[in-house]
Amino acid sequence: ELEASHVLTAVGVPNDICAGSLTFSMSKYNTEDEVDRVLEITPEIVNKLCEMSPYYNK
Repeated sequence: ELEASHVLTAVGVPNDICAGSLTFSMSKYNTEDEVDRVLEITPEIVNKLCEMSPYYNK
């Protein structure tokens, strides 16, 4: 189930826009390999989220 970001909702971003957002948290301790892995798997995750979203228009 998709849930809108409570932060984006609190600042008045519409739900259809919130549903299309991704949040990444990083720190100075993340390695280059970890960042590379995120970049590798993100497209698959985005595709899955698009399939789940009632707001996504193909």
